[in-house]
Amino acid sequence: MDSAALATRLLHAIPNRNSSSPFLSTRCRPSRRRLSLSVRCIQIPNPTPGSLLPCSAVAAREAPAADRPRLRLHRLVDEFRSLPQPIDRVKRLLAYGSALRPFPEAARVSSNRVEGCTAQVWVTAALDDLGRMRFAADSDSEITKGFCSCLISVLDGALPEEVLEVRPEDFGDLDVAGMPARAKSRVNTWHNVLISTQKRTEALIAEGEGRPSSRV
Repeated sequence: MDSAALATRLLHAIPNRNSSSPFLSTRCRPSRRRLSLSVRCIQIPNPTPGSLLPCSAVAAREAPAADRPRLRLHRLVDEFRSLPQPIDRVKRLLAYGSALRPFPEAARVSSNRVEGCTAQVWVTAALDDLGRMRFAADSDSEITKGFCSCLISVLDGALPEEVLEVRPEDFGDLDVAGMPARAKSRVNTWHNVLISTQKRTEALIAEGEGRPSSRV
């Protein structure tokens, strides 16, 4: 049984899932973390044309270490560890899912489907103007949407090489619904969505360098 299926079973144990239920309150909703960038302008005496870097470029190069994917993941692990009961972790997962940005209907195509998931999952990837990865995802399963949202909270805004450095084993300590993410299963949601985001990241890198992607 994969992690999404187990979480769904726990979800059915919740007595009331209406809009007034506690896990949909603002206390349980994860705050949308914006990529925090330290902005510093460089002042150069008697600058020559072309010698100044835009502040945005400096900020992009000097993103705080705390915003790197593995450190974000550690914070996510600590967040779920702070919830002692599996049902509370499922509620938090649902809250993450509800925080996902709306997914364009036009992007629900087969080329954006994530292979190996029990539920239908779509993922898109793009590079922003600062050379950082931007991901979007959606699923027809509330639980799986939560998994996708957690993963995006770790990877979104990272440099391409940082996305590629993340390993499935890094999620081994993330116990969301009573089933640790280290469970070895081909249908494991964490693994499949992570691999899909990395394939898309590598394809964008290859496209920018004018070469074919090395990932199949």
